[in-house]
Amino acid sequence: METAVRKTAKRTVTLTRHGFDFPLFIAVVAICAFGLVMMYSASYYYGITSHGDGLYFLKRQAIFFGIGMVGLFLLSFVKFTFYKNGVINILAYLGVLGLTFLTLAFPPVNEAKRWIPLGFFNLQPTELGKFVLVISLANIMSRRVNMQNLIVGIVPCLIVLVVLCIPTIMQPNLSMVVLYALTTYVMLYLGGTKRSHRLLLIVLGAVVLAALIMLKGYRSGRITSFINPESDPTGSSYQSIQSRIAFGNGGLFGQGLNFSRQKLNFLPERENDYISAIIGEELGFVGMLGLLAAYFFLVWRGITIAARCPDKFGKLLAGGITSVLAIQVVLNIGVASGALPSTGQTLPFISYGGTSMIVFLSAFGILLNVSRYTEVVSKNAKRSDE
Repeated sequence: METAVRKTAKRTVTLTRHGFDFPLFIAVVAICAFGLVMMYSASYYYGITSHGDGLYFLKRQAIFFGIGMVGLFLLSFVKFTFYKNGVINILAYLGVLGLTFLTLAFPPVNEAKRWIPLGFFNLQPTELGKFVLVISLANIMSRRVNMQNLIVGIVPCLIVLVVLCIPTIMQPNLSMVVLYALTTYVMLYLGGTKRSHRLLLIVLGAVVLAALIMLKGYRSGRITSFINPESDPTGSSYQSIQSRIAFGNGGLFGQGLNFSRQKLNFLPERENDYISAIIGEELGFVGMLGLLAAYFFLVWRGITIAARCPDKFGKLLAGGITSVLAIQVVLNIGVASGALPSTGQTLPFISYGGTSMIVFLSAFGILLNVSRYTEVVSKNAKRSDE
């Protein structure tokens, strides 16, 4: 047991290694269990028509969940300061960078080179990249005394971001570049950068994003179909229209579990990027509200852990992991509901995908470890000045 006591004028604060955040753990497991139920419902028909097995996707997702839970438990016992080691951080960053470049050597899948085939499943290095980016940025910011200095504080963070984005945009995977950028922005905010510098980054980011969209015709086509879905209802707007139909069918209370019509090969990627549309169709607005509440609970617990961690690196690490979850949930549900242009991001802990499930669970194992070293305030402690 590692214990230290710090007294203030109003209360006694105990810094101790204790059990991890059990409510957070239960919430993660509950969302994963819910995800397995929805995976069965969303993928059963497609599993039969494409693989001759209605349980094909469910069985694989259950295995990914099991592997991810092992990762969660193991990493929950590895002290978070382990990732503060500069050599380990550099090796992890270069490893993900190399793997992302390696994807370019394999044949494209759906006109994109984002995966490394490993037999049982395809490894998507950018899923690892999200959290390696968080660790790298937390390292830089915790070692920089003056994050309000543009050159000393912000530029090194931007270099780490840009280098990781180079092979990602070559895949091409603009949606992941956007997620990287948003995560970096949130962490710069948490790191104490100036508001004027962050506004400058917003303008710069908007210009770069517009340029990247204009470079590829299909990207500008997605913006057009987002603004006017009826312009190409059988082409670029097809998924968006079918997803909106699913949400519309759901109404307030939904069609009932396993009674989605859009999953009958009308809506592509119903087990993956658009599974939230199937949830909305089967469980309705009330079901989606409950799911959002569960995600909000995860974000709240993550923010609480970050706020209570006495170590700056731990604060940034917890805040970064939490921000990745929050941003990805917003992107996925925003796209499925038609509120955002198509991006292709999974719904954490629910969408089908081995890399996503394993990496997110492992990342939350790190978050649970940070929770072991948070401040514990004794409500019954006497005032030190009494």
